[in-house]
Amino acid sequence: MVDRVAQIVALIKAKKELSTLDDAFVREKVDRILRADATIQRKLDAAASVTQFSRSASYDDLLKRVRKELRTVYGVFQSGDRDALLKKLSAGNEDRVVDEILETHVSTKERVPFYLDFTQGLASHIIPAPKTIIDLGCGMNPLAHRHYVKAGWDPSWVASDVSETDMAFLAHAFKTLGIKGKTSRIDLLSEIEKVAKLKGDVTFLLKLLDSLEESKRHISYKLFDNITTPWIVASFPTKSLGGRKGIATAGRTWFERLLKRKELTWETFSIPNELVYVIRRG
Repeated sequence: MVDRVAQIVALIKAKKELSTLDDAFVREKVDRILRADATIQRKLDAAASVTQFSRSASYDDLLKRVRKELRTVYGVFQSGDRDALLKKLSAGNEDRVVDEILETHVSTKERVPFYLDFTQGLASHIIPAPKTIIDLGCGMNPLAHRHYVKAGWDPSWVASDVSETDMAFLAHAFKTLGIKGKTSRIDLLSEIEKVAKLKGDVTFLLKLLDSLEESKRHISYKLFDNITTPWIVASFPTKSLGGRKGIATAGRTWFERLLKRKELTWETFSIPNELVYVIRRG
């Protein structure tokens, strides 16, 4: 029997920025929308084929909703051929090529010109320097390792995100660049308990919590319950994707309310496009 959902997953992943996501991860989003929307499910069941279904308004609605959620959860848009960039590494061009890799992910692309401000800000608040950083929803951030070294840190990394392909790439990049670290795929929306098993000195949640909350309200409370490190660094964008408009800092009151309820202490600092919370547990 033809697996129609598998065909729909393939169509969704045809978009380049979503192509590295795991099939099972995408399928879970499709299945959830089909369970919640009887109209779309009926249209799919009644169609002679996925090709016929793809000509319907219900298909357009399904595709729009799934892609929106994936772009939100996955962190934003991916671009560029990272594998080709990694192969370009040679003596004398490493920093430039690594920056090009960082720029394949919008979140780190916005931070590239200000990484030293970011890492020096962290180093001024977190003492002593962490030996291990847990980076949840990491994107390409761990490859900015040299900027952390310039700020006086030389950590090993425990890097995690939802794409197995991205984690395999990071593991290869770590080896190529001589960065100490390991990677693991974790879907924070369904596997949050895995966070409690990660060991380190500081946990990064960089531009992560807004997207998690959009997908599952109040999930940040459960996430904080599973973090065991003495320090947490959470950051929020101060401009929308692409920098077209500002985001009011008042919109972070929910997060400070969370911190107060968890009886945590924090300080903040800013770099262009990003507000950073440095949080102390215990």
